[in-house]
Amino acid sequence: MLFRSYQYDRSEDMRLTSFSMAKTLIALLVGLALQDGLIRSLDEMAQHYASSLAGSAYGETPIRHLLSMSSGVKFREDYDGNDDSARLSQATFGGRSAGGAAAVRQFNERISLPGRQWYYASAETVVLALVARAAYGRPLAEVFEERIWRMIGAEASSSWLVDRSGLEIGFMGFGATLRDYARLGLMLADRGK
Repeated sequence: MLFRSYQYDRSEDMRLTSFSMAKTLIALLVGLALQDGLIRSLDEMAQHYASSLAGSAYGETPIRHLLSMSSGVKFREDYDGNDDSARLSQATFGGRSAGGAAAVRQFNERISLPGRQWYYASAETVVLALVARAAYGRPLAEVFEERIWRMIGAEASSSWLVDRSGLEIGFMGFGATLRDYARLGLMLADRGK
């Protein structure tokens, strides 16, 4: 260990909740599902796995373009409190939210063909969480714990915020200790080893 410091009255055993870093973890799970043959191709439409999105713009988007945030579905993420990100948060973990597919079905206007334009959109990771959850047929938190967390030698268990539907909130909400976040970072820096 070269250096370790905890600020703001935090200690080494405290769990910290991630924000957008969770998007990378969902992408890892999609990659594992592809490797395991649970997802046949990144060119398949999301609705092939997440049938609750059938007929929607996100459902009719190839997984590949969800991973690269180039779905072509209109989604404004400007953090002004009135943007689509605020609407997604309200639909995911707000007061009377339904969560799951209902949270992303409200964004149903395609403004470009998939793969043509990149735009940061948290909703796309919720769609990927739905796809991965359907591919595995069980909670993503369990799969992540078995396939990644234990393999990196994490000292403490991880946690994930879930919405009312029971789906892991794909765009944020992963919790871990700082030392275990460091282990995860080292694994990513070493290309998954």
